[in-house]
Amino acid sequence: MELKGLTDEEFDSLYPIKMKKLSGTHWTPVDVARKAIQFLDTDGVEAVLDLGSGAGKFCLIAGSISKSKITGVEQRENLVQLSRKLAANHQLQNVNFIHDDLQNLDFGCYDAFYFFNAFEENINLTDKLDKDTSINLELYHTYIKLIREKFESLPAGTRIVTYCGDAREIPDCYRLVKSGNKGKLRYWEKEV
Repeated sequence: MELKGLTDEEFDSLYPIKMKKLSGTHWTPVDVARKAIQFLDTDGVEAVLDLGSGAGKFCLIAGSISKSKITGVEQRENLVQLSRKLAANHQLQNVNFIHDDLQNLDFGCYDAFYFFNAFEENINLTDKLDKDTSINLELYHTYIKLIREKFESLPAGTRIVTYCGDAREIPDCYRLVKSGNKGKLRYWEKEV
């Protein structure tokens, strides 16, 4: 089964039942992944980072239609293992998953970024990924601040796509190029 032509329902059937149930809340829709990578995958872009890649849906779809190296960083080892297995099953040589906290990554190693509201789980208990059922506003704000600082340090022309969320993580030095999906999908580019 070739990934690039799949619908959400077809793609989600690749996941175990628990992961499939979380798709509507936590995994990027197929059409959003396609639109996002089309914006991110411009001339000169060699490496795209998905921040909080979850079960790898964005990376897998993006990797199936892009020549760029697509990397997902995820703090949950079980999701990284699942993502790696799916990438191997579909022979996606340009897709990689890192089990780590994004604060440990050098954003300068990447040319473009995808961000699907990865910190929302710290302030919204809907469809929790873990057994932890606590709200952690401090962690949420710490990550927003950290990612803003990392995005600010990147060179002019850097592109970011955000899906859902309020875009607090996007510094003022980025301009909104366009939006779609009723304003949920936003395309950003650093000006200075």
